[in-house]
Amino acid sequence: IDSSPAERRPVFSKSKRTNRKQLLAIEKRLSARDHAVLEGIQKYRLLTTDQIGRMFFPDSTSKESQGRQSRLLLKRLHEHGLIDSLERQIGGYGGGSAVSVWYLTETGHRLLTLNSTDAYRRKRFTEPSDAFLAHTIAVAECAIQIMDICRYSLDLNIQAIDTEPTCWRHFNDDRSVSVLKPDMFVNLLSQKYEDRWFIEIDGGTEHSPQIVDKCNAYLRYYYSGVEQRETDMFPYVMWIVKNTDRKKYLIQQIQKEIQGQEPLFLFITENEFEKALRGLFDPKDLL
Repeated sequence: IDSSPAERRPVFSKSKRTNRKQLLAIEKRLSARDHAVLEGIQKYRLLTTDQIGRMFFPDSTSKESQGRQSRLLLKRLHEHGLIDSLERQIGGYGGGSAVSVWYLTETGHRLLTLNSTDAYRRKRFTEPSDAFLAHTIAVAECAIQIMDICRYSLDLNIQAIDTEPTCWRHFNDDRSVSVLKPDMFVNLLSQKYEDRWFIEIDGGTEHSPQIVDKCNAYLRYYYSGVEQRETDMFPYVMWIVKNTDRKKYLIQQIQKEIQGQEPLFLFITENEFEKALRGLFDPKDLL
């Protein structure tokens, strides 16, 4: 339930650093959904207005209502100094029109760690590069699609969606510690199976040697046995690519460069995503 107009007056002054007393006063005015949105922006690092509406107002009666509710909530959080938008907007999300992209401010980070015993490390925010922005938004979009698929599914439930750095894996490799950095880890539960995926979003900008190197990193992690000892299974690695030409090209490169190994890598297009999550993929796409 939204706060009344009187309660929505911000207690944050942009000219001064917000102290703990002010943060506590702000926190008291936040709803459970406000907190969820802040935590969502923290988790995915960047979210568009449209993505926030789809993620946190899924039961809205219309797209217009969803947009209106999300904009009002974001305006309130922005007035409190907890979030801010990038100086530039992007197209391609939310009906193709330019949309705002939101991130958590230092004040927002500090509010979320008010009750944490860990000391908050201040990080200065800088405008992301176009490549980082596109990739980060694409990862969030993938997570939202999973939420939508499971929301309307009778037999598919989300156990975990972990993003960077939570989904990273540390293991010993040639007597040194290596870090595997998936874009996302997903654990889904159906009536019959538990499926786990490492997900990689391919924007089409990386050269094939980089893709091969990443696949070799997954293989080294597989043969370390760390994941299997902890969970009794090793996730498939799902590469989501833009189109069939890119998919065919990467499959050819992996077949040529990585041979005689365990079939761990599934290459799919964006249109094949839901079927792949349900295990309905072409076995030829699994390498």
